[in-house]
Amino acid sequence: MKQGKTEILEGEPGDKKTEEPEVYELNWPGKRQAKEEALEKIVGKTLKVVPGEGKDEDTTQNLYIEGDNLEALKLLRKDYESAIKLIYIDPPYNTGSDFLYKDSFGMHANWLNMIYPRLAAARELLREDGAIFISIDDNEVTNLIKVCDEIFGEEYHVASFPWRKRTAKSDVPFGVSQDYEQVICYAKSSQFRASIEGKKRKYYTTEDYPGRPWRIHDLTKQTTAGERPNSYFTIVNPKNGKEYPANPNATWRITAETFDTYYRAGRIVFPGDYDFLKISRPVLRYWEEDDRKKAGENFGRISVSTHLPGEVGMSKDGTKEITALFGAKVFHFPKPVSLMKYILSMINCRDAIVLDFFSGSASMAHAVMEKNAEDSGSRRFIMVQLPEKCDEKSEAYKMGYETICEVGKERIRRAGEQIGKKWPEVDVGFVVKKVEKEKE
Repeated sequence: MKQGKTEILEGEPGDKKTEEPEVYELNWPGKRQAKEEALEKIVGKTLKVVPGEGKDEDTTQNLYIEGDNLEALKLLRKDYESAIKLIYIDPPYNTGSDFLYKDSFGMHANWLNMIYPRLAAARELLREDGAIFISIDDNEVTNLIKVCDEIFGEEYHVASFPWRKRTAKSDVPFGVSQDYEQVICYAKSSQFRASIEGKKRKYYTTEDYPGRPWRIHDLTKQTTAGERPNSYFTIVNPKNGKEYPANPNATWRITAETFDTYYRAGRIVFPGDYDFLKISRPVLRYWEEDDRKKAGENFGRISVSTHLPGEVGMSKDGTKEITALFGAKVFHFPKPVSLMKYILSMINCRDAIVLDFFSGSASMAHAVMEKNAEDSGSRRFIMVQLPEKCDEKSEAYKMGYETICEVGKERIRRAGEQIGKKWPEVDVGFVVKKVEKEKE
């Protein structure tokens, strides 16, 4: 049974809409309260600029927000509703005693009551062609998918990307090492398309078609004579009468009736037509202009596989990156920049606004700056992080960083300084804002 998205942010708290039972949905203790929390408007709070805590504050378009992310998401609606191309989050996995978003219910209910209103608010910030990517482990992946099915619509579940976070460990429960996490992707609407750079197609420019580059493609198709009887025929080269019988297990892509149309349009290329083509059977000709028109902004790109490429690193790579910046392990299990950059590559938008409202060590901000340096992009980031206290025994605290926000901001400064030296045109700055009470 397909279920469309829930328009959770339409209406007001207490509306009949929020109280009517759903035909099919995930339920847990506190869900109604979570829905009410998503609907509640922010009153008496604002995003206040904190001068001096950012970098290049007068010229940058990047933003770092300190405060509760649900309040921040609601406050961001004023300027960013339907404006965000990509949201990436790495929320708490609900696997330890330090889970910050607690209530009086059970473990999974705690997590669901935390994540539901935040995802509902986040959806309103996405562009119609935008998408959200969420890192999660096995502990809550099932509940996360059910919640996202309700908020975004199960028909907009784009894919689940397995990400290898580590190599196998031996001393593990049941003897099974949990080496993968999932990156769950949902689209705002059917307008979203993922793609990556593909192998460059070979186009030819010839005297018989000046200014019209073209490529060739196999004229056969993996269909049988029984399936496509009209395509099971012998092609005859009009120039020399040479015959090319169809294969009964791989018929032609065209029919006997359409051959003349294709031939007169220059769409059929025979062996011997061009000395540089080493072909033994006729092939189809495709024009570059048609390829560009059909593909639009995705010209030269191919569909994304859920099998992440080898250049996407593991947790150890993320740790190496932040250790190299700080000279110490100031953050545990940061996501590698390579994973963030691959996600940025998938959305194919060089001027995207990118939001991470569980920003942690700010890996995504680091990735945005690096990606802009690589392809001359103008992506902008918005990082949101609760100012959680660093453990007094941690390397971060010993180095003088009292909160995770201080670690994240310093990472952006240090990574930005390295990137800016080589690519001075890249925006490596950010403005800091904090969720605070409005002055009366």
